[in-house]
Amino acid sequence: MRLTLRRFLLVFLLAALLATCAMVLLPHDKYLRYQSLNDHSAPNSYWIYERIHDDPTPIDVAFIGTSRTGRSMNTKRLQEDLAAHGVDIHAVNFHVVKTGRDMHYVVAKELLTHRKVKLLVLEITELEDRKPHPDFVLLADTRDIVLAPLFINTRYFADLVRLPGRQVDLFLQTQLQSQGLRFADFTPPPYEGANLDRTDFLLTLDGVNHSLATQHTFAEMEAMRVQQERDITAPVLPASLEWLEYRLPRYYIDEIFDLAARNGTKVVFVYLPRYGGPPSPAPYQRLYSRRTGLINPWPAVQDYRLWWDDTHVNAAGSHLLTDAVAESLWREGYIR
Repeated sequence: MRLTLRRFLLVFLLAALLATCAMVLLPHDKYLRYQSLNDHSAPNSYWIYERIHDDPTPIDVAFIGTSRTGRSMNTKRLQEDLAAHGVDIHAVNFHVVKTGRDMHYVVAKELLTHRKVKLLVLEITELEDRKPHPDFVLLADTRDIVLAPLFINTRYFADLVRLPGRQVDLFLQTQLQSQGLRFADFTPPPYEGANLDRTDFLLTLDGVNHSLATQHTFAEMEAMRVQQERDITAPVLPASLEWLEYRLPRYYIDEIFDLAARNGTKVVFVYLPRYGGPPSPAPYQRLYSRRTGLINPWPAVQDYRLWWDDTHVNAAGSHLLTDAVAESLWREGYIR
């Protein structure tokens, strides 16, 4: 009887494993995956997919980063700045809200796998983002979820558990879509053009344009700065284990560099500081200064009136920052 129970449990576990593997391997329309991650105030993942796959306009320069990149870089203005120097390029802003280098890798992989890009401009800030992106599981390829670094990855097992359900849901949505029966929770708007810049205003899902020209007093900005510094989490592990604590972001930056090298794409960092932040990013100086260049527009945004909050410039700040980045791209020969 004990032997029979063991056999039953073995068969059950094998059947469960096979069923899980079958679920994970279910095919689906990847565009539906990119519709699943849409921040309610500023959705743009659907547009990232459309710009990469459906718009034949070249992508010469691609900015990848967080909302700091989204609020800082006006790619249409950047193109105009470079055109004044006689440089004709097409730039895009492929930011995704929230931090996590694994998400930057997801976007870079999708981009470089399908398009020829001259220059990848990767956001860097005053701190390393040790945590994974909370929505990595929504956009990443199955293989990248399964093979993601385990140490130290606070979301690895949670993402792994969610993966079969994601695959089944996307498979069913794909089948319903093919029959014209799908009722989407989110329907992408008509294609919004080769440049989707959110530096002057923010168009939310309710159709309202919100101006990003907000200014604060010096006292208000200083209060934000102080609070932001209080919220910073210091390194948890001793210095001898720094390589382990920050393995995740460094792993994905290495992956991005490898992707770029295989596709003939240059990579450069752009420093997007917080209000009152240091004049240069310590992670770059410590880890990457011998590997690639750094565009540093820090001097352009030191006036407190250029900030929307403690980590995002306002519309006026984005204009100055974009102009400074364009000047560096031209002067330092990154896109000639």
